[in-house]
Amino acid sequence: MAHWFDLGDVAVVSLIEDDRLLIEPGEFFPGLEPDLADWYAREPWFDRAAEKLVFVIQSFLVCSADEVLVVDACVGAGKDRQRPEFDQLPDRWRQQFLATGLREADVDAVVFTHLHTDHVGAATAQREPVFPHAPHFVVEQEFRYWSSEAGGAAMRRTGDYLADSVLPIEQAGQLRFVAPDAVVGRHAELVPAAGHTPGNVCVRVRGSAGTVLLAGDTMHHGVQIRHPELSTRYCVEPGAAARVRGALLDEVAGSGAVFVPTHFPVPSAGRVRRGQAGYDFEFAADLVRTGQFRYREWLGSLVTLGRRGSAPVAARSQWADRG
Repeated sequence: MAHWFDLGDVAVVSLIEDDRLLIEPGEFFPGLEPDLADWYAREPWFDRAAEKLVFVIQSFLVCSADEVLVVDACVGAGKDRQRPEFDQLPDRWRQQFLATGLREADVDAVVFTHLHTDHVGAATAQREPVFPHAPHFVVEQEFRYWSSEAGGAAMRRTGDYLADSVLPIEQAGQLRFVAPDAVVGRHAELVPAAGHTPGNVCVRVRGSAGTVLLAGDTMHHGVQIRHPELSTRYCVEPGAAARVRGALLDEVAGSGAVFVPTHFPVPSAGRVRRGQAGYDFEFAADLVRTGQFRYREWLGSLVTLGRRGSAPVAARSQWADRG
């Protein structure tokens, strides 16, 4: 389902590479036996016939009249990967990107929430950066970890995605280290969330009509809303990941804020409520707009509705020009 999130003068657009990746519960959460009476063990979270958890592989565009950001870059096409569902994929991600009417040169910056294989791959093709003018922001501790012996050992289960999807960006001079609370755009800032990986971050996006938190991999599935203490097999620091998740859920439950975990079922955005048996999740239908997002048509609608920012699209400058 093509869709996007309406924040007034900002649009957050989902680019979905796989809308239904089925995973054995024990792969991500060793020993987990889903409570089939609970909401996280029903559709769209759980496939009863296959007895598997449902995940989405997606990334996001953050669009305004001022700039276009890419937040994460999925698995990407034509990459050698150990997981069969990731190996030598067709170019679904680029097809989704181009359908917006944007081109690679329109992207002002790329933000990596962390450097796992399903968040970086489409940023390169044939070991060359896809976005020619864009700096690619990442927390330095994240890059150093995956460049270390420990990070290399962790990549043996996936294939060396650093070599084909991250190092070409560094070699091209487009990889930029930023603080985990850095401002990365006119409407976007990072939120520290180390634990799943050493430099993991969320991205807070503010628009004139609302705010969303792109929560990345702070949680992968609804079972972690019901059980925040439950970290995945793939968390580098499980205890820290659980503390981050608990703090995030407490914050959004108290404020009513909308957050978007990367791997939650479409449309992914929702609000957390405190219930008698713990936290519950409600999809945020009020922000969701269905149908294909088209950037220039959307810009025209901003003018019609009087919501457009002060900078005309012709005056948009590249991050590279801003120093």
